[in-house]
Amino acid sequence: MATSTKKATTNASVGQNEKETKKYDHEEVKVRRVNFSFDKETPRFYYKNNPFSTHFINTLHILFPTGERFFVNATLKHQKAIKDEKLKKQVRNFCGQEGIHSSMHERFWNILKSGGYNFQGYEDHIDFLLHKIVTKIEIEGTKINNIDLVATVCLEHFTALFGHAIFQHIDVTPEAAPEDIAELFQWHAAEEIEHKHVAFDVLNLVDKDAYIKKIALMPIVTAVLYFYLGIGTTILMYQDRKRLELTKLPKQFYEFATGLFTELHGDMVSDFFKFFKRDFHPSDVNDYYLAEEFFKDKAYA
Repeated sequence: MATSTKKATTNASVGQNEKETKKYDHEEVKVRRVNFSFDKETPRFYYKNNPFSTHFINTLHILFPTGERFFVNATLKHQKAIKDEKLKKQVRNFCGQEGIHSSMHERFWNILKSGGYNFQGYEDHIDFLLHKIVTKIEIEGTKINNIDLVATVCLEHFTALFGHAIFQHIDVTPEAAPEDIAELFQWHAAEEIEHKHVAFDVLNLVDKDAYIKKIALMPIVTAVLYFYLGIGTTILMYQDRKRLELTKLPKQFYEFATGLFTELHGDMVSDFFKFFKRDFHPSDVNDYYLAEEFFKDKAYA
C-alpha cells in the first residue's frame, strides 16, 4: 500500500511538472472558457475620449457576433470532407473559439443599449447580407460556389492582421482604454492569430479553384468591409450628435485617423498583399509569438 501511494504521488508530481512546462502550441487552436463582464460605468467615449475611435471600436463589437457565426457556418459545413484528424480537430476548436468571441462581444451590446444606442437595423442588415445573400451564392454545375468560405478566408486574413496590430501598434494601456475592453480585444486578437490558417486550409482542401476565387473576391470583400465599418461608425456618431462639439470634431477625426486607424494598419499593407501570392499560407506571417506572450500569464489560457 505504501508503495502504491508513493507511486501515485510520483505520477501526480510528474503530471504537475508536465502541466507547468507544457509549451504553447498555436496548432492546438485551444478553446478557452473566458467570462468577460463590463463595467456599466464605462465612459461613453471610452477610447482616449475620442468619439470616432470609440464608435469605430463599437462597430467592431456589433459586426463580430454575426460575422463569427457566418465564419463557423461556412467552415463547419465542409467537416465531412476533412479526413485529416488534426485539421478536423482544428476546425472544431476554431468553431468553438469563434462561438465564444461572438458571445463575449455581444455582451458589450448591453453597454451600448444602456447608452441609448440603437443599432438593431444595422446588425439585422449585416446578418441578412451574410446569412441570406452571401451564403446562398451558388450556381450548380459552375465554379460559382463556396463563396461563403472564400469570403471567410478573406475576412480571417483581416482579423489576423488586425490582431497583429493590436499587439504591435495599438495603445491598450489603462490611460487609453478600460482594462476590460482592452483585454477582450487582446484575447480575441491572440486567438485570431492562432486560428488564422484553419478556414484557409479547409478551402484549399475542398476547392481546386481556391486560389483564383481568393484573389478575385478579396478586393470586393475589402471594399465591403470598410464600407460597413464606415457606415456603422457614422450611424453611432449621428446618434451622439447632441453630445458632440462641432468645433472639436475636425481635431478628433484627425486624432482618430492618425492614431487608432493608422495604428490598426501598421504592418497591414505589406502583409495584406502577401495574400495574393500563389504559394501564400497564413503561417507565413509568423506572429504566433504574440499570442504566446499574451497567454503565458492568463489563468484561462
